[in-house]
Amino acid sequence: MSKKIHFGWFTEYGPIGWNGADAAEGYDWRQPEVYQKMAAICEKGRFDFALFADHLGITSTYQDSLDNYIKYGLNGINHDSTMLAAMVAASTKHLGVGTTISTSLTAPYQLARQTASLDHLTKGRVGWNIVTTANIAGFRNYGIEEMKDHDARYDQADEYMELCSRLWSSWEPDSVIMDRESGIFADPSKVHRINFEGEYYKSQGPLNVLPTPQGRPTLIQAGSSARGKDFAARWADAVIVAKHNLDDMKSYYDDLKERAIKMGRHPDELKIFFIIKPVVGATEEIAVQRQMLRMNPTDLELHAALAAMSSRMSVDLAKFELDEPVPSMKEKSIQGGQTTLSRYQTAEKRPTLREMATEESAGNKANIIGTPEQVAEQLEHIMTTVGGDGFVVRVDAHDHGYMQEFVDTVIPVLQDRELVRREYTGKTLRENLFEY
Repeated sequence: MSKKIHFGWFTEYGPIGWNGADAAEGYDWRQPEVYQKMAAICEKGRFDFALFADHLGITSTYQDSLDNYIKYGLNGINHDSTMLAAMVAASTKHLGVGTTISTSLTAPYQLARQTASLDHLTKGRVGWNIVTTANIAGFRNYGIEEMKDHDARYDQADEYMELCSRLWSSWEPDSVIMDRESGIFADPSKVHRINFEGEYYKSQGPLNVLPTPQGRPTLIQAGSSARGKDFAARWADAVIVAKHNLDDMKSYYDDLKERAIKMGRHPDELKIFFIIKPVVGATEEIAVQRQMLRMNPTDLELHAALAAMSSRMSVDLAKFELDEPVPSMKEKSIQGGQTTLSRYQTAEKRPTLREMATEESAGNKANIIGTPEQVAEQLEHIMTTVGGDGFVVRVDAHDHGYMQEFVDTVIPVLQDRELVRREYTGKTLRENLFEY
């Protein structure tokens, strides 16, 4: 029997799709109800988690201006993902909630305390999407004029994780007694100062939050560069990644699992999720028509895709001709998502900027198209061929219709094949993530 598949939902707390044709009447991305409704759909489909991206500043990377991002409500306009995660958790019972927080721009003690508190409030369902921030605007918003280079940010993040881990474990699991008769709240001998002092951080401890249901938040990461993969292999419980074909998926999966082994971990301790947005239709004809619509984006959709890619890479793509092949760039010269460009370019393929933006806008990684049965077959084939652990469906929060169709038509096919859980068995996000 094929390996069971995990699912997650990935979006952000921002105005993406605010004026789209598929945005429901009265849709307000600022309010929690739109995300809570989508989360309920995901929970019906027995998804593991909802993950909310975040950014700490509005970039001016694309066309060297804030204007495009502000005028059209593009990448970088975001409300706080941690606040949203708490609201979504309050409306669900089983679905994990992931918030994005920067190691570069958040004090470690604050992060450890915040996520531990949220783990209590969610009864063990919180995940932390670890980012180092590749947006210079975010740094300058915090009064930091210069941004460390890509690998140096990860070096600092390693120490950050060491400190947070020490804080989360500063109370032993059985330290809290809360005995009313004796009046003893906790055993002082089981609560410890950590007296951490490293190259970048210093903290006395202990954390002033009690041991949490999970012990620490479930750790999620999206590293694709060599340094990012080393970081993920050391720390992450789950990794989300965008790959365009089976060969790239297989190569990434094998590489990351091997890196985990070299870090002294069992490869099954690290789950790998591929980002997808399948095109589903009741018939093949409907699915093909929907794919054609996706592959013919409006000028604004193209514009948004280019702005998002520019922000992710910290490279202004507007300086290249739209209908000319994009020149190769050394990954080390890209301060943000170092593999954003290389995942489109191969020795045999050198797409134009328009082609890259079109594919980015469509979002259909691995070209998954068809009826519910055909889509389920393709998802099973990817897992069987690649050996992966699951998929993250990247869908804007307002597009309830898309997710409802996916959950109502594709998930039941996968459940009939015993590839997706029918009920949750774990109480925490980590328990569900490592159920299989």
